[in-house]
Amino acid sequence: MILGAGCYQKPLIQVAIDIGLEVHVCSIKGNYPGIQIAPFYHDIDISNSSDVLELARNLEVDGIITTATDVGLESMGRVIEELGIPGTSLSGHIACSNKKIMKDLFRKNMIPSAEYTEIFDASDAIQFFENQPGPCVIKPTDSSGSRGVTKIDNAPMIEDALKAAKNFSKSGSIMIEEWLEGEEFGAQVIVFSEEICLIIPHSDLTTPPPNKIPIGHGCPHPKESEIFPEVSQIITKAIQALELSNSVCNIDLIMTKEGPKIIEMTCRMGGTRLPEVCGDYWGINMYEIALNIALGIKPLLPKEPLGMINAAHNLHVRESGLINKVGEMNEGYKWVIESDIEQPVFCNEQGFAEIGYVQVKGINPTDVLLDAEKAAKIFCKTTTMQR
Repeated sequence: MILGAGCYQKPLIQVAIDIGLEVHVCSIKGNYPGIQIAPFYHDIDISNSSDVLELARNLEVDGIITTATDVGLESMGRVIEELGIPGTSLSGHIACSNKKIMKDLFRKNMIPSAEYTEIFDASDAIQFFENQPGPCVIKPTDSSGSRGVTKIDNAPMIEDALKAAKNFSKSGSIMIEEWLEGEEFGAQVIVFSEEICLIIPHSDLTTPPPNKIPIGHGCPHPKESEIFPEVSQIITKAIQALELSNSVCNIDLIMTKEGPKIIEMTCRMGGTRLPEVCGDYWGINMYEIALNIALGIKPLLPKEPLGMINAAHNLHVRESGLINKVGEMNEGYKWVIESDIEQPVFCNEQGFAEIGYVQVKGINPTDVLLDAEKAAKIFCKTTTMQR
């Protein structure tokens, strides 16, 4: 059972089909590309854990998985726990989908992260903000993909930030935390049973503050050998603290003056083409590995990377409408365009419509990331739209 049918779930669905699995895709109705290729499609809200559990029981599923979204995490946890199939427990899924619970576990287990508190109104936020030496961040405790996350530079920004966070919080729970200065990066972590099999650090590109949204990634991280010992130690403690198992985990970090700190983490693969980027560097299919782990099959992994240094960057337009002409594309790069000419595209909550990605391979981790960013900017600038 695969939860979700968006552009990030589509390759997972396709790989599941290619390796011969009986694939059941769950998603609400809509123009989602995964629905079009699903061998078995179920019109279901993946955030409704009772409905997902009932369907999973009826289908007698052997495994359940998602990627790039936290919407169905609690549903996954219930199915895993009640059907006794491989995966992280319900408590682990809840910790990954609720940042307050996650941060409480970080604090309890002395895992480096930002100082924080839950807030209920503007006065709570102002009190925390005024006791910090610099900017802060207001975010929903139960949202993913940087939705509803705002950097706060001054107190007058708090009211609008609270409204934005509440718009993306299903429970209405909001938190504020200190703004950590430094380079943002991340890691994909392959966990089988309770054993960490592989940690793959990667670089990140995001939109500028106050709303930092991931738009690109590169692998390996340019300073991997330098940062790996401390990063791997922190990640190991965090995986154990949240009791994550049988999953490919996505972890967001930042390199501060005091060393690496975890921003947040979750027990599913990352989005923004991370499975492609990290998989191509290591010479492995991350989707197939995640599927096998969900079925209780231990992955066979190389001891050293077998692929190529690479980076990918999302392609997006800043207005809804019809695509008249796709932009300029360097022939030496890999281009994946997921929207057809004259097909309507719609901007998301962050104000842009994602229409594909460009992937660049090379010999220098910093250069490929810059090349991918440059190619994406040229493409988007030369793509024309009709409203």
